[in-house]
Amino acid sequence: MALSPEVREKLQRRIDELKKRMQYDANDLDYETHLNQVRELQKLINVR
Repeated sequence: MALSPEVREKLQRRIDELKKRMQYDANDLDYETHLNQVRELQKLINVR
């Protein structure tokens, strides 16, 4: 299932937001949660 360019863009924006937020979250649990979300979203983008 190919993603439309719009969906890809939205996912990439969310990844960027999470990465930015990871810089400020001192709580290890929050950081890990964001990291896992980034990985899952990146998997969706990389599927062709």
